[in-house]
Amino acid sequence: MKKLAIIIPAYKPRFLQETLDSIAKQNNHEFTVYIGDDASPYPLETIVDRYKNKFDIIYHRFEQNMGKKDLPGHWERCILLSAEELIWLFSDDDLMPFDGVARIIRASQKHSEGKYIFRFPLEVVDEYGKLKYKNPPFKTDLTSGYEFLLDKLSGKISSAACEYVFSRTVWEQTGGFIKFPLAWCTDDATWAKFAEFTGGIISLPGNPVSWRNAEGENISNSTHFNKEKIRATILFMEWISINYHSHLHERKFKKAIKRYIYKFLQHSLKNDFSLHDLLLLCNALRKLTLNVSLLVLVHHVGKKIKRQLTRNK
Repeated sequence: MKKLAIIIPAYKPRFLQETLDSIAKQNNHEFTVYIGDDASPYPLETIVDRYKNKFDIIYHRFEQNMGKKDLPGHWERCILLSAEELIWLFSDDDLMPFDGVARIIRASQKHSEGKYIFRFPLEVVDEYGKLKYKNPPFKTDLTSGYEFLLDKLSGKISSAACEYVFSRTVWEQTGGFIKFPLAWCTDDATWAKFAEFTGGIISLPGNPVSWRNAEGENISNSTHFNKEKIRATILFMEWISINYHSHLHERKFKKAIKRYIYKFLQHSLKNDFSLHDLLLLCNALRKLTLNVSLLVLVHHVGKKIKRQLTRNK
């Protein structure tokens, strides 16, 4: 058995070939790829078949679609197709650096205790592979769950599932992924949880993984799922209030939460939300910090009133 399982929960064919091409270029083939077809209407197996002589790849089609209702559940059933020690949850449109697998194997040999989570540098590319954004270099070799969460909430970094690799022991002993609607915020909460369990996220400096943020292909760019995003964000805030209660008094944490919510409302929802939605979100924020909850409420109610007055002129 190989040491690394590359798990690809697949549905769309548009970029799948590019993803598999990036895997075929790996300079270390100590891996098996598992394609979990989520009852896709597209002929994904036809694409996968082209790579069966290039590296170890196993295709499995699930007859019932799960990702639409429970995306983390689909991730988990794809992982259960495998048995390897290391798990790299990838996607059907992202790209690996050519030495990605080699760096994982080297790092795992240095940390033989079996409980670890690794993190690659991250860049964001568009549908043409053009660079849109690149995370700053790692500041340390090890990042705690709290430090990771603080960087994410404050907007210092972007984060995507494809940049993380974890041991099966961690996944099994922590209970797997934290489930939120659409898997929105699921990965961030899960990586923080894994980091607390292992003692921190181990950095893998070098070439980045490429997370593809293509127009029309990603829920991040769509307002059709705003209700689910709001519900997931509320659950995420509640999760933070329970698991990071001891940090809620810290000024930098409050500032990070405020920035995160402002960005969420403006960019993720594109300011398309009702007053009722805002009140629900602020009620969840109140459990973290009353001051931030009031600031968010007053600021965005004021913006809504101003936009309405402008339209009425």
